[in-house]
Amino acid sequence: MLSKDALVARIKADPLLPRPNPTATFWQEPPHPTVASIQSQELPSKTDIAIIGSGITGCSVAKALLEDPSLAGKTVTILEAREVTSSATGRNGGHLVSDCLESFALVSATLGTDHAVEVARFSLASMQRLRDVVAAFGGDLAEKSKIREVISTSVLGDEESLEEARVSLAAFEEALPDLKGMFVLLGKEEATEVRYDRDMNRILATAFTKTNSNSFYGQKYNYCDLSGVVEQYGAGALWPYRLITGIFEILLQKYPDRFSIESSTPVTAISFSAESSEDPYPYRLTTPRGTISATKVIHCTNGHAAHLLPGLSGKLFPFRGTMSTQAAGKGFPNKGSSLSWNYVGKSIIDPETGVWSYTLYYITQDPESGDIFIGGEKQKADEVFVSDDTVLPPIPAQNLATILPTIFREGWNETAPEVKKMWSGIMGFTADGLPLVGNLPENATGRAGKGEWIAAGYSGHGMDKSWLTGESLAGMVSGKDVPAGFPRAYLLTDERLARLSADVFVENVFGQVSSD
Repeated sequence: MLSKDALVARIKADPLLPRPNPTATFWQEPPHPTVASIQSQELPSKTDIAIIGSGITGCSVAKALLEDPSLAGKTVTILEAREVTSSATGRNGGHLVSDCLESFALVSATLGTDHAVEVARFSLASMQRLRDVVAAFGGDLAEKSKIREVISTSVLGDEESLEEARVSLAAFEEALPDLKGMFVLLGKEEATEVRYDRDMNRILATAFTKTNSNSFYGQKYNYCDLSGVVEQYGAGALWPYRLITGIFEILLQKYPDRFSIESSTPVTAISFSAESSEDPYPYRLTTPRGTISATKVIHCTNGHAAHLLPGLSGKLFPFRGTMSTQAAGKGFPNKGSSLSWNYVGKSIIDPETGVWSYTLYYITQDPESGDIFIGGEKQKADEVFVSDDTVLPPIPAQNLATILPTIFREGWNETAPEVKKMWSGIMGFTADGLPLVGNLPENATGRAGKGEWIAAGYSGHGMDKSWLTGESLAGMVSGKDVPAGFPRAYLLTDERLARLSADVFVENVFGQVSSD
C-alpha cells in the first residue's frame, strides 16, 4: 500500500486534460445526433464569456447567462475537450438524491449548525429547481430524460452506521423542523416487513398485516443483511446525459447568434494580457484549433480543474469511480419508477494489499427495461485519486460484476449478474468535501486579472447541487450579489483556500478507516 505521503503526492499531481477515448458508457449510447460532436467550422476568435466544460454545471451557467437581461447581446461559448457531456455528468449513477442528512453532522461539527442548514436547504432547492426547469421546457425533454420522483432507500449495513444515522437525523430535524418526515429511519424489523398497496402505488410503512385484497406480504426493499434503512422522500432518478444534451439542443436553437459549443476543443493554456486595461477580451485560451479571446472565463471542469488552475493543486482533485449497467435478475421486480437504492457500510482498507472498500453502492433501475445501474468503489487506494477514465481496473470491475446478489435478497438466486456495460468516470473532490464556487484569485490561477470563476468539486454528489450552483455562479459573474440562501460554505475565499489541505484530507479518510 502507498504511504500517506505518497497518497498526498498523488492527490497533488497534475490531473491533466480529459484523455481521448474514454471507456464507453451506457448513458451515451447513442450519442446525441446534433450536439455530441458539435463545433464551428472555425473556432471563434473571441467570445464574451468562455465556459470550460459541458456537464450539468456548464449547462446551467450557460442557460442562466443567456437568459440574463443584463447580458443581452453577450456571446457565450462552451469549450469541451471531448464530446459534449462526456465526462462526469455523462458517466454518473442517474441519481437525484440529496446528501443533506449525511452531510449535516459533518458541516455542523466543522462550520456550525447555521452553515449546515444552508447546505441542506440549498441541496433540496436545487433538486426542485432542476425539476422546474425541465417542466418549463416542456416538449419531450422529461420523457426522453426519464426524470421521475422516487423514494431513495439507503441500507445501513452495521449498527454503527445505524446509530450515526439516528444521531444525524435527530439533529437535522431539530434544526429543520419543517422538513421532518422527509427522511424516515427504519430499524431492521420495520425495514424488512411491510405491505405494498397497489391502489395507492406507494410503499406503506405500516404493520405487517394483510388488510385487503390489494395488499400482499413482502420484504420491503429486498435487501439482504441490514441494520436499518433511511428512506428519503422527494428524491429522483433520471438519464443525465439525455437531459443535459437535450437542454443544450434547445439553447443552441434559441440563441444561434449568441451561443456556441466547441467539442473536441481542449483548452491547453490560459493567459491574461495586462498590456492594455482597455482590452475587452484580455484572456487568451489556447486550443489545438487555435486561440479564442474572452472577457471572462468560467471553469466547470470538476476533477480536471487544477490543470489550468495550479493554485488548486491538492485542494480540488480527481477521484476515479466505477459504474455499470446490468440486467435485472429473473426474480428482481421493476421498481424503477418508484424506488432507488443505496448500500452504506464501514469504509475498510486492507493494509497488505492497499485495497480500499469505500462501501457505498448507489443503484437506480430503468423504469422501462428494468436494467439496473449500479456504481461503487473497491480498488487500490493509489488508483482512486487519478484522472484517467480510459481504463477500467480489474478490482472494481470484478467487484461490481458480482456485488448485486450480496446486496439484494431476491433476483439472482439461480443466475449470475449479467453486465451489459461497465465504465469509469472522474469526479471532482475537494479537501473539505464541499463545492468550490466563486471568483478565482491570482494565487489559484497563477495569472493576473479578476475575470476567472469556478463551480466544481461536488465530491461525488453533484446532481443535487450543480444546477442551482450554476445559476448562482452566473449571477455572480454578471455582477450580482451572492444569492440569498447560497451556502457560504461553498464560497471560494482566501481563508478557505488556505485551509484546504491534501494532508488533512488523507488523514481524515485513511486515518479513520478500518484495517480489519
